[in-house]
Amino acid sequence: MISIRRAQSDDLDFLIELVNHVDVQPFLGGRAPRDRNAVAAEIERSQGDPTSYGRFVIEVDGARAGVMGFEVENRRSRIAHLERLAVHPDYRGQRVSDEAARLLQRYLVLELGYHRLQLEIYGFNERARRHAERAGFVLEGVRRRAYWRHDEWMDGVLYALLRDDLDVPDSIALLHDYVMVHNECVRSGDWAPLADWFTEDSELVFEGVPVGPFSGRAEIAVAYNVQPPDDEVVIFAVEEGEGRLIARYGWLREPGKEAGRMFVTARNGKIERLVVTFED
Repeated sequence: MISIRRAQSDDLDFLIELVNHVDVQPFLGGRAPRDRNAVAAEIERSQGDPTSYGRFVIEVDGARAGVMGFEVENRRSRIAHLERLAVHPDYRGQRVSDEAARLLQRYLVLELGYHRLQLEIYGFNERARRHAERAGFVLEGVRRRAYWRHDEWMDGVLYALLRDDLDVPDSIALLHDYVMVHNECVRSGDWAPLADWFTEDSELVFEGVPVGPFSGRAEIAVAYNVQPPDDEVVIFAVEEGEGRLIARYGWLREPGKEAGRMFVTARNGKIERLVVTFED
């Protein structure tokens, strides 16, 4: 069984050995950290800012087998850059990287709400290019002779995958698109676009703060204009249950801290009922 999980401090020795392995190091980026302090800092960042940055350990039947990661490329447009994929030579030839990539794709798109995943591979790395295509990434172009590596200029080959390329439930897509628009309203100060995401007879409920409830699209629009949120929302995880979505959320100013849950009931592509909890 192949699985992925966020790297922990006790994975450090394995990661140091892996990124410095003679059969792995030549295929990693020229600036990829390899010393103990730098790799430890990556693990700490992954834990502290989980929606923007990640270092994941790949496991096969519970044994460490590889590493992979991502970093936000463009928060506003929900683009993540995938990087640092490396499988220990002992596990090569078993399609471990392919399944791990699919697991990361679904985590980033379904749970965290990214719209586009992209990566770049050295032109000489034919094995990685074949992997990208097997995992569903689409070739988009080549940066000709872009990188000085192994004492010569190397091409950078660009691949990407979109949310549309995965089987994402409409309700989950609605949630993440709504959060995107909410965050754009925070940045612009214009809350008019948000009302369009609610049905005419929708309900907005807040639990844990003395606000609302609000009934109907018009009343919800007024509420956001009168008392608008002052921070962007980040989504940590989403699950489906009993006809609604349950999303664990937080605020961008405290990226590693969950603030509560969002319960979303959808109808005809819009939000029929939204309950937002504020929890300690």
